[in-house]
Amino acid sequence: MSYMGLPRVTIAGSFYTDPSTVDNDPSHYDESCTNPSPWQDPGGSHFFSFQDILAGQTANRAFTAPTVTAVIDENGNVVLTDKLVGAAVNSMDTPGGIPNGPFSPAKMIDIDVYQQAVSSIHGFFLKIGFEGISGATTLVGAMDPCSLNSCRFDRVLPTRGWQPWDSYGQDSFGGDTNASGVFQSVLRVPAASWTTNSGSAVLDQLRTKCSQDSAGNLLLSIRMTLDGYQNVSYHPEDFRLGRMAATIGPLLAGDPSQCVAGRWLPGRAYFGGTKAKNYQDADPWNQPSLYGAPFFINQRTSGAFVTIDLSNAITMATPGGPPLDLGNLSLYVGDGSTGVVGAPFQLNDIFYSLGGGVVDLALSEAQAQAAASAPFFLVTSRTDLNGIGAPFNGLPILWQESSTGTWIACNDRNFQLASDQPFQTSAPSLVYMTQWGQPVTDITKLQVGVFPCLQGCGPATVPWSAGYLGNPPSSEGALSYTVTAGAPGKFQILFTPAFDPGARTPELDSMLYFVCAWPTGTPAPANNLNTNCPPQEQMISVVIWQSYTLNTAAAFPEIQQIMKVYDKLFPAMHAKMDLMDEQTFFTFAINPPWFVYYANTPGPTKITLPNGGTIACGSIPYYLTRNAEDPRLMPIMRNLSPNKLLTVLYYCWNLQQQTQPTPPPPHGDQPAVSGPGAGNPHLPPTQNAGK
Repeated sequence: MSYMGLPRVTIAGSFYTDPSTVDNDPSHYDESCTNPSPWQDPGGSHFFSFQDILAGQTANRAFTAPTVTAVIDENGNVVLTDKLVGAAVNSMDTPGGIPNGPFSPAKMIDIDVYQQAVSSIHGFFLKIGFEGISGATTLVGAMDPCSLNSCRFDRVLPTRGWQPWDSYGQDSFGGDTNASGVFQSVLRVPAASWTTNSGSAVLDQLRTKCSQDSAGNLLLSIRMTLDGYQNVSYHPEDFRLGRMAATIGPLLAGDPSQCVAGRWLPGRAYFGGTKAKNYQDADPWNQPSLYGAPFFINQRTSGAFVTIDLSNAITMATPGGPPLDLGNLSLYVGDGSTGVVGAPFQLNDIFYSLGGGVVDLALSEAQAQAAASAPFFLVTSRTDLNGIGAPFNGLPILWQESSTGTWIACNDRNFQLASDQPFQTSAPSLVYMTQWGQPVTDITKLQVGVFPCLQGCGPATVPWSAGYLGNPPSSEGALSYTVTAGAPGKFQILFTPAFDPGARTPELDSMLYFVCAWPTGTPAPANNLNTNCPPQEQMISVVIWQSYTLNTAAAFPEIQQIMKVYDKLFPAMHAKMDLMDEQTFFTFAINPPWFVYYANTPGPTKITLPNGGTIACGSIPYYLTRNAEDPRLMPIMRNLSPNKLLTVLYYCWNLQQQTQPTPPPPHGDQPAVSGPGAGNPHLPPTQNAGK
C-alpha cells in the first residue's frame, strides 16, 4: 500500500527551501502598510530542492547530501548490499527535469496568510543515480504537486515547560526548527527511461510492482518527512536548511496519492483528535508530544505483518537530532492477551535514517484475527513517561488506536475558487474512510462541516493581529458542498461558491474556510474549531476569491493596483523586476519572444485568450501562465483570482498589438523577429524573472 508497500526504498539527507515570510503577517495586507516588517526571511524565492552541496558539518548539527540509505526487497528483507544503497539523490532543479535546462527549482508556496499548514510543492523532479551493470544508471521521476500534511510545531522536546505561563513553551528552540510535517505524492517515471536490468535487484523488483498512468509512466508513491528547518538568518551555518527522511514504494491502482487509506495510531498528546492542550499544559517539560502514525496490515508469503510509519509521530531530542529515547516499545492488539506483536523495538537514529521511521512487525495468527476488530496500542518500558489512560501491565501506553477502529483521511486538502464564477465547481476532494482497515461504504457514516476562519479559529497558523481577525461573520455560508460516494471507502466532496464573501482587506481579496470530516457518532467540532477539532489529516482548506470585474482594456493604474501587493510581499521578485514601474512592466510584458528563450522546454508555447487573441511573448505573461506542475509558475498566482489574471493578460496582449520596431537578430545565425509582439531581444529577463 503506497510508500509503505514492498519493495521499499529509504532516502535520508538535507533539503533547502526559502519561502518568503513577509506575507505571513495579515497586517502587511493593509494598504497603509508600505514598508512591511521583514519577518524571518524576506528575500526568499520559494525554492525547494535537494542538493549535493548540502553535505557538511555546522556548529550545531550535521548536514548530509541526500542518499539512498537502505532498501527492502519484495519479501520484506533489508538488503544493504544492493547497488542502490548509497546512491546519490538530487532534485533536477530544471523545468521538466531536462538535463542542463534553465535553472528553476521546485517551488514551495502557501494557500493563505492564515493557513500555511497546507503549503504546496510544485515542479519537483527527483533523480537517483548509481553505477549499474553497464555504467551510470539514472532514474528521474516527476512529482505531482502536493500539500503539506500532519504539520505540527512540537516535534522537539522543549528546553522549558509546556505550561501556558511559560512564554517560550513548545518553541523554546525557536520557530520552525521545532516543526515537522509530511509531503506524500506520486512520482511519474517514464517507462522507457527505467531499464529492466539496472543492476539493482530491488529496483528491478520495484519496477514490476508499479501501476502505470495513461501516458505509460510507472508510478511510485513517495513520502517525505521534513523537520529541523532553520528559517532565521542569524543562524548562517544552517539558514534555509532542514532534514528530510523519505520512503518510496510502488503505487498500486486505487491507492490514494497524498494520504494512506489504512488505519491510524494516535499519539498521547493528540489522542482523540486535535492536540489535548489542557492535558499537555499540566506536563513537565520532559514529557514528549507524540503525533499519530498511519499503519496497515499486509499479507506476505511468510504471513501477516503490520507496517507503521512513525516518522512524523515521534519526538526529537534536538532540532534535526536523533529521536528521543522512549525505551523499548512493544505493540499489542486488543486486550494484549496474544502477546507482543513481533518484538520490542527502539527509536534511534538508525531506525529513523536507515528505516525511514517505518517499522514492520510480524503478526501471529491469533493477533491477525484479533486485529480484524480490535485496536492496536504501543507501550513503553519507561515508567517515568505519562501515557494514555490506565497503564498496561504497569507500563504507559504512548499510542492508542480508536476503540471503533474508524479512520478518515482527506487526500486533496487545498482548493481555491472564484466567487465571480458561481457555476465553478472544484475538482473533487477525495476522502477515504475505513474501519479496522476495511473500506466504509455507508455515506451516512461520514460527517462534513464548513467553518470560516473567524477570529481565534483553532487551525489558523499565524498570530491574530489587532484589526486583522480573519473572516468577518458575514462570510459564513459562502462555501457550499456536496458529498457523493465513489468506490468502496472513497467519497467525493465538491465545493462551489454560494455567494461573493468579499475581502478581508483591499489587498487580501479572499476568505478562508476549513472543511472538516469526522465519523458519525463522534462529537462535532465546536467553539471555532477549538473543541473536538479533527486532526489535520481530516481537514481541507478552501479559499474563495472576491468577485472582480474583468477588464479587457485596463490602463496601467489598474494593473499597478493588482500587482502592488505582490511587489510588496515578495522582495525577491521585486529585485528581478519592479512591477510597479510602467516602463519595466511594458518591457517584460512584450519581451522576449517565447520561442527564442524557452525552446525545448515543457509547457504551452502560446496561450489563447477568450477573445481569440494569442500571447507568445513577454516574460510576465509567460511566468503567469505556466502549468501547476511547472516550477516557473509565478508564486503570486496563489492569490491572483482568474479575472485579475485575465485582466493582466489582456493588458499584456494589448501592449503587444502595438507596432514595435523591427529588432536586429539576437545572434548572427538567427532570423530577425518583427511584427506585433516582437519586442526587443536586447532586453532579456533575468534567468528567474518574476519568481
